[in-house]
Amino acid sequence: MNLVSERHNRPEFQRSILFRPGTSATEIEGMLWSSFRSGNRKALDYIFDKYVRLLFAYGGKISSSNPLVENCIQDLFVDLWAKHEILSDTDNIKLYLLKSLRRRIIRALMATNRIKINTIDEHGYASDLEFSAEFNLIQELNSIEKRNQIEEALTQLTKRQREAVYLKFYERFSYLEIADMMNLTLKSTYKLIGKAIFSLRKHFH
Repeated sequence: MNLVSERHNRPEFQRSILFRPGTSATEIEGMLWSSFRSGNRKALDYIFDKYVRLLFAYGGKISSSNPLVENCIQDLFVDLWAKHEILSDTDNIKLYLLKSLRRRIIRALMATNRIKINTIDEHGYASDLEFSAEFNLIQELNSIEKRNQIEEALTQLTKRQREAVYLKFYERFSYLEIADMMNLTLKSTYKLIGKAIFSLRKHFH
């Protein structure tokens, strides 16, 4: 089953799930997740439709194998439905899904011997994971020369720095959320991103 093509054939579930005007994004996420946990399949379909492209994009930063990423996303949603009654509450579905997919892909890579256990550091990060250096930040720059400088600068960062920069400046996660996702302390997250920014700035002086 191709998840992307299925998304285009899927009905607009947004029309069947209505929220009162003025409902905050956090409230919507909490209500949507609660509805899904109570057994509303349309709520799960809505979540899938909303986040599947993001999951593919982020999964592609971790593994270059599209079939592996697709299988992990499929398995993730199958498990979500199978365990919906016992899942914990969340008002940040995007963070929940990305964290879950990240763990699942790393486990899959380890199971297929694409990475070894000793390549996972104490923070659960696979040092051999591929990570793209393409960000919307680059697309927002007007100067082609500046874009090339950014691309070159990003290749000089460590893989963990690139992941943190992606989560912070592309997905707009907070430092606290990034710390949670990457199994870091808040202090370590500030330090990691701070060093990445310092390294990037050195390429523009």
